[in-house]
Order: sequence, then structure tokens, then C-alpha cells
Amino acid sequence: MKMYRNYDGNKSTFGDTSILTVVPNPDNLSAFGAVRTSDGAMTFMVINKDLNNATPITANITNFNAMGTVQRWQLTSAAVINQLANITLTNKVLSDMVPAQSITLYVLPALNAFNLQVGTQNSAYQLPLWLNGQAGLTYILQSSTDLVHWGAVSTNTLSSNSFPYLVATTNSAKMFYRGLYKSP
Repeated sequence: MKMYRNYDGNKSTFGDTSILTVVPNPDNLSAFGAVRTSDGAMTFMVINKDLNNATPITANITNFNAMGTVQRWQLTSAAVINQLANITLTNKVLSDMVPAQSITLYVLPALNAFNLQVGTQNSAYQLPLWLNGQAGLTYILQSSTDLVHWGAVSTNTLSSNSFPYLVATTNSAKMFYRGLYKSP
């Protein structure tokens, strides 16, 4: 029960909104998934019922914005919950090996949504446009005159959670902007 209600000793819990989780042979390996409302993280519990063998797992993560570091917590036959080294989610695939007679909890932090925000005009000829996202991730700022044909204006890996782009206001043509997340 502690794996679901207080796995880290800080009252962190398994998610509260269930998600579809399927395994090929539930007699040997069970899995449960949920999204945690408090922080948007996906929690994924894997129970290896095999008494003697470690089991490889591969989880394809769909319909959830996640990438990067995945936390792991594990309860083994020694009856102690340990935090394991983080693993990396690559191309929305989580791969790991779970030991015999174990319960492993994976916590995938949600990828922060990004947005564009118009700043306050700082001169008569420039208007700042802020792309707000997540530090360390790469975003593409695109522009269009017709909302059909888009071209890259700037590609940036954010060093902080925001990136300013100065838009010239001397051109009288209408211009539309959008931001895109560039997956690795």
C-alpha cells in the first residue's frame, strides 16, 4: 500500500486518474497506470510476479506529453522501498528490467505546455514575442502570412523557461506566429 500512498516518505502518491495499461501476460507481470492531478505526472506501476526471473519491460507512452528523466521506486522481496537511479524516456518508450518478485513505480513528469505571449512594445519599431516553454527543450518559432504556409523564423533550445523574439512593426503586412516543440 505504501507504494501507492507514500513511496518516497514525503506522501507522494500514485496517480488518481486511471489510464489504459496493457501487458501481454498478466499472470506473470501486471501493470497499472494513472495520471496524478496534483502535478500532471504519469505514474506507472509494474508488478513482476515471477518468483525466479527478472523480466524486461517496454512501455510505449501515447497521448501523454513526457520526455527526459523517469524516476523509479522499487519494492523487492527484501520488503524495503528504494529509489533507483533515474532512467531516460527515449522516443516515448520506457525500457527497463524488473527483478523477480518486485513492484516498480515509474514517475514520468509531464512536459510543461508552451505558449506564445505578446510583450509590451519597447520601441516604436519592435514588439517582443515571448515563447514560454521548458528550459533545455528546443522550440521552433514559425511565421505565416496566410495561416497555410509556415516558415521557421527561429529555432532555440531554451536556457530558461522563456525566449524573446523581437518582431519588426515597420512592415504593414499581417503576420501570424506559432511555436512548435521540436522533439529530439
